[in-house]
Amino acid sequence: MQLARHAVSLAALAAVSSLVLTGCGGGDDGGGKDDKIEGAGSPKGKQKPSDGEQAGAGSGAKDRPGDFRTSDIKLPSDLDLVFDWQKPSDPDKAAALDGAADYMRALMHGTVKQDPKDPVLGEHTVPLQSAQEYATTTIKMDVEDGYSVTGSERYYREHVGDVADGKLAQVTFCSRQSKLFSKELKSGKVLRTKPSDGDYLHFSVVMQKPKKAGLPWKARTFELKEKAVEECKG
Repeated sequence: MQLARHAVSLAALAAVSSLVLTGCGGGDDGGGKDDKIEGAGSPKGKQKPSDGEQAGAGSGAKDRPGDFRTSDIKLPSDLDLVFDWQKPSDPDKAAALDGAADYMRALMHGTVKQDPKDPVLGEHTVPLQSAQEYATTTIKMDVEDGYSVTGSERYYREHVGDVADGKLAQVTFCSRQSKLFSKELKSGKVLRTKPSDGDYLHFSVVMQKPKKAGLPWKARTFELKEKAVEECKG
């Protein structure tokens, strides 16, 4: 199935999904001429799950830096995010992948909390950039439509590009939403549909390294391809 929130918000955010805001200054809050990273966006083949370890709801505080399998972002027990990823040996790439996982968790956290200004989301996005804009607008539409989310979403086929300028890395990955559903908040009804090509999504997120050690990499720019059968199925 495809989440009702995606069916609504992605149509409205067609421009945002490829938007790179510029002219907003440098550093952690800044823009730049172009956040595309040459040679970093090609997904690799299907990856072996990481020794059966999964990150999701209530997985506990982080005990290893740059490890996507643990997170201090708590999600409700009826929502499970499964990351079938392998941890890169390069510490910067591992931290960028960890940040991408927490960006997806933060997006879900804001949806569950029904708060477009969720502080958790703010901790994992660069201000005034398309990753934050997409997440904030999506959550706003969820709130307006009275939707939350329940079920399980699987993320796989991850690829982390080389770190550019010592601070930017492009992370691409697939998602399958056949077990993830929208939920009406008022009635509690779960909106279930049959599996379809709409279950497959392909994400590209440029992650930005923090200036201070120990802080998370933040999502900067965001692109999404719907019905990504060629990239993600099989």
